[in-house]
Formats: sequence, structure tokens, C-alpha cells
Amino acid sequence: MTAPDTAVAPPTSPAPWRGMIKRTMTWLDLLYVNQFIRPVILQAAAALAMVEAIFLAERFPMIFRDAIRNHASLWDTLMVFLLTAPQILDFGLPLAITVAVYRTVLDMRENRELLVLSACGLSPSAFLRPPAMIAALGLSVSLLASGFINPLALYAQRVVLFHAAYHHLTTPSPQSQLFQSGTRVLFIPKQPKASTDQAEADSRQAIFLYEPIDSTHFRVIQAHGMHAIGSAPQKLLGVSLSRMTSRIFVTSSGKQTQSDAPCCTPQPPASGNADEDALYAETARKLISLDDILPFPPRHSSGTELTLPELLLPIQKTTTKETAVRLVGERLSRALLCLLAPLMALVAIGQTSPRNRTLALPICCMALLACNVATQWLLRLVVHLGLMVELGVLLVLTGLLAALLLAGLTRSNSRLLLPQLYRA
Repeated sequence: MTAPDTAVAPPTSPAPWRGMIKRTMTWLDLLYVNQFIRPVILQAAAALAMVEAIFLAERFPMIFRDAIRNHASLWDTLMVFLLTAPQILDFGLPLAITVAVYRTVLDMRENRELLVLSACGLSPSAFLRPPAMIAALGLSVSLLASGFINPLALYAQRVVLFHAAYHHLTTPSPQSQLFQSGTRVLFIPKQPKASTDQAEADSRQAIFLYEPIDSTHFRVIQAHGMHAIGSAPQKLLGVSLSRMTSRIFVTSSGKQTQSDAPCCTPQPPASGNADEDALYAETARKLISLDDILPFPPRHSSGTELTLPELLLPIQKTTTKETAVRLVGERLSRALLCLLAPLMALVAIGQTSPRNRTLALPICCMALLACNVATQWLLRLVVHLGLMVELGVLLVLTGLLAALLLAGLTRSNSRLLLPQLYRA
């Protein structure tokens, strides 16, 4: 008789357990990312809003001075005030990220959330993944703010103030008006009231314009009234003067020069006070260049108003190459600080104890600002070497600082996970 066949059970496969463990770790990873990203973004936004409020409060006197100088309305002043906000974004964003990461991770450590995640098997690389995501997001926002938003906002400020000054120039006003551009001075006194005698009003010369001709002569124009007839092409302003009188005067230095000149030299009018030296006209019209009254340089004349791609292009002739390289380096250096900000915050958390709990965050922010100052100083030394050398220095310096911070995190790994403030 043959022995009956015995069924051999197949070996148990550990694949289902591995899949369950993998799904559990993925869930923990996502839970950690959600608990980290959301509060960091909210706290960074709050910190950045505080930095913006302090900066705008400090800038308010200068904004108010520019608004008064250009006769801006309340709406124009508010527009200039809002357009000033992007100037501090690239500087305040690394500080905001540092504060947000520090506060969020510190709360998670003291609540033993990090300890529980580590006991569940979450790897050290998984702990660093959300801060790396925040750093990449901060880098993108900083480049967008400093490379595009802020330059365009600076140009928009000048446009708003220019239109306000131009509207004030071309719109009649019952108040006295004083315009000064370079060496030219235009004064329009307050118009007489309706009850004033008409003959006295007609004989009143309401416009006074001082205009230097050369080093020894200047012209004074007086007129009963002035009317701007609009803006012509090529940045020209049409002006119509009624009952105009133009006189040329000689300065004291010019009189001394004329007295020392030989007799055969042709002489200009001696004083300009005589009636025969004056030019009268019942109506005079003239096209005046707006640049002589309200100078408005083009956007590419100042490198601060150029976007990041425009600074990298060699077509801008008004901005020198050294200036463009310096501005690119400054913008990129502050953007790269966003990569170091989360690492600095984590290192500061590893050193936070009951003795220095009030000093760790301020010292971390001061260290970040010191990195910014040192980087700016170093860039001034290598700016003449070109853009590629400057970028190389920035990348090498950022890599060295990141390596040092990662080494510090490795040494204080246990202090980063275990609660240190002895909460109940």
C-alpha cells in the first residue's frame, strides 16, 4: 500500500504585513506633514504681517512727505502706501520662516508629538522633509517678491506720484502754487476774490517764472494768467500765457565780467530793467518738455526697478554691468536665506532649555541677520569679478552653512525629540 499524499502548506508570506506597515508609515508621514505645514504657514504669515506693519510705520513720514511734495490725493497716498509693502518682503520672509518653524516644532516637541512619531519608526529624513518643503516655498516666494513684484511696485509708485503732480500742474487751483524743477522756479499766487476790483485784477501779473539762461544771465517771465492746453506727443506740455512780459537780467558776476571786457566786444543788455529790454506779448504759446518741469526717468534708468530677468539680460545700456551683478547677488542672497532659516530654527530648538528659553529665538534671528550682513559684505568684494563668480560664492557659502547646521542637528538629535521645558 502506498502512503497517502500529505498536503504541504505553503509558507506564510510576510507581504501583507509589509504592506500594512508601509501604509501605516505613509499615514504617519502625511499626518506629520499636515500638522507641520499648516501652522508654519499661518504663523509665518502672522510674523510677516507684523514685520510689514513695523516697516510701513517707519516709512510713513517719507511717504507723507512725497505725497505732499507731489500734491497727491488721499487715494494716491494710499496707493503709494500699499506699493511700499513689497520692499521688505525678501528681508522679512526668512525671519518669519525662522519664527514659525521654531514655534511650531517647539510645541510639537513639548507635546511629545515628535517623540511618538519617532517611536513609531519615522525616519530622520522624514522629519526634515516638511522643513525642506517650507524652505523651497520660501525661496520661490522670495524670488517672486524681490525679482518681480518689488521692482514693478517701485516703478508704479513713481507713476502714481508723477500723475498726481501732473494733474496738479494742469488743473487750476484757487490756492498759491509753487513748482521747482532743477534751476527753474514757477510761482502762481492766490487769485484775487470775486469782490476785488476788476481793473486791479486785470493789472495784476499773476505768474512769476525764474529761468537761468547761462552763468551770467537769467530770465524772469510775468504773465496775467497761464493755461495748460494738455500733453502733446513726445512728452511735451502746451502752455498758453496771457499778457506776458519777459525780461533778461544780468547777475552781479556778469556785470563784473562786462566791465572788464574790451570795448569792441558785443555786450548783452546791461540790466534788463529798461522797457526796451523787455519782450511783451498779449498771448504767447509754447511747448515745454515735461522733463524740464516734471522729470520722469525711464524704468531702465534705475536698476532697482528692473526685474530679475531684465538684470540678467545684457541689453540694458543705462544700468552698468557691475550694478546689475550687485543687485542680482543681493536678491539671490536673501532668497537663499530662506533655505537656511528652517535649519537654524531646528538647531535653536535643540539648544532650547529652561535656562535659555527666552533667548534661543532672538539669538537665532540675530544669527540669520548676521549671515545676511556678512553675505552682502562678501558680495561687494567679488562683484567686480562677474556674475558667475558671484553665484559660485553664494552657492558655496550656502552649502557650507547648511552642512554646519546639519552637523549641529545630528549632534543634538535627542534634544530635538525629547521635551526639555518640563511641562506638566
